[in-house]
Amino acid sequence: RLLEIEHSVIIYVVHVSGKRMMAQGTDACSRGSRNEGVMAGESMLSFVPLAESAIKRHPPLLDWIRGWTSNPDLQPLSVDDWFERAHGIIGGQKDDHGIWIPNHEKGSNLHLWTPPPALADVALEELLKARHKRTDTFHILVIPRIMTPRWRRLFFKVCDVHFPIPANKSFWPESMFEPLWVGIVLPFTFHRPWQLGRAPLVVELERELSKVFKEGGGDGRDILLQLLGLPKRLASVSKCVASALLRMPREGKVSDG
Repeated sequence: RLLEIEHSVIIYVVHVSGKRMMAQGTDACSRGSRNEGVMAGESMLSFVPLAESAIKRHPPLLDWIRGWTSNPDLQPLSVDDWFERAHGIIGGQKDDHGIWIPNHEKGSNLHLWTPPPALADVALEELLKARHKRTDTFHILVIPRIMTPRWRRLFFKVCDVHFPIPANKSFWPESMFEPLWVGIVLPFTFHRPWQLGRAPLVVELERELSKVFKEGGGDGRDILLQLLGLPKRLASVSKCVASALLRMPREGKVSDG
């Protein structure tokens, strides 16, 4: 605290993987070795990826996301897109009175958010607004597990489904060190539970996803496809059938869960 006051700076203590410390050379230096990581001439900044998104660090991650979203042309939102396109605005023009009228994108679109950990809190604040402006839009978040105290609360608040991916997959290898956190924001429904993250079926699918990645039993693509297809499936059936599909307790009764 004294250093912050004296030099007019803000100091953040960031938790990182022990394997990152070993690669950076801190672990070896404590044992007297001076030929690993930074001590061997590597750049210190290469071990501090706070300003790099997950896809910038490992581009094959985008191919994995495109696979289970069935969108081969999917591109991450830019920082500028967080404030307009993510809110459903794609340009605009002035009317005869000189008032700017925005153009709105079509419904049921999907946006991919890949903020760097240092900016994740800003992106999540915008996502909280965007999902209420366009209630029929899908959002996907991918953020490396770094600087989590700055954005973890907002991440859990906005996501209907979230799960960690350990750094041992082809699309997120061991060289990434920390796990990758993936979040999915689904469109709102027109009836109970309004937000699908509260539905027993979605909670169960989320648990299955976490189990798949924890035990290394696959890439979870079948479960992810089921989650993304759920809103469309619910829209084509009656309220009563939708409630049964989501395994919702009957109105007026308390769930056994």
